[in-house]
Amino acid sequence: MIPTPKDISTMWNAYSALYSKKFERNNLPFGVSLANMLQIFEEKPENILEIACGSGLFNRYLVQNLEHECTLTAIDIAEEMIALAKEQYSKFPSQPNVKVTYEVGNSEELTNVADESVDCYIANLCLHLTSDPQKMLQELKRVLKKGKRFGLSVLGPADRVTFLGIFPSVVKELEEEIPELKPKSSTRSVFHLGKREDLMKLVEEAGLKIDYCWSQRASFDCVTEDDFEGLIMGGPGNKKLFESLGEKEQKRVLETLRKKVKENFIDKKDPAALETLFVVGTKQ
Repeated sequence: MIPTPKDISTMWNAYSALYSKKFERNNLPFGVSLANMLQIFEEKPENILEIACGSGLFNRYLVQNLEHECTLTAIDIAEEMIALAKEQYSKFPSQPNVKVTYEVGNSEELTNVADESVDCYIANLCLHLTSDPQKMLQELKRVLKKGKRFGLSVLGPADRVTFLGIFPSVVKELEEEIPELKPKSSTRSVFHLGKREDLMKLVEEAGLKIDYCWSQRASFDCVTEDDFEGLIMGGPGNKKLFESLGEKEQKRVLETLRKKVKENFIDKKDPAALETLFVVGTKQ
């Protein structure tokens, strides 16, 4: 099953508060890498478009570091994310050289963005989540000016994104014992673009030129078993599944989760990690 834009919006609205508080800062290094490889601070693009801005941590980083006059438009599909982004932005000093606009929007239908009006397009950890990645890339191609650059990132291979692999391993271990854990339907994996050759092929078939494609891994800031439990079980999908279980089954799930966290990360002194695959390119 492929999630619809409405499904995606509903999920991120539900996850917005926890994402903003805990998860988003772990994604920031990947946004910074995209900005660096796009040479935003050197090339000084006039109109910057950020897709899937979340609660705005990355664009606040950009605003505080951009020295030239420009416009930064930040778009997210979830209304709650945009509300949080606006709230957070109001707490920081504004920079007179950067005009920031936050909008609710769908990366597959950028209705408020004119053809060939964007000088720099950034979508950090978004393409693999959208309903139709091909359609998102065609919108990228439509709004980006010729000769200008874009940056994309997606989750890497499943075995390299160890943080997101913990709960599925719990489900797999317990699904015979607790049948309610068995997936009701097959859902497209968030890792479906995690292979370098697959991502490059998709981007090139959209008629876009790839300049660089690389991987980057970063540790995730869960340190204790309580950290892991709170963040993993707070995700909207996991939370809903967990709350559907009886008290005995919930206890069993948490015991297994904490055991796996201890064995895989704490005892090995090896933090959970996210690996991201990047593409930076040009519209010819």
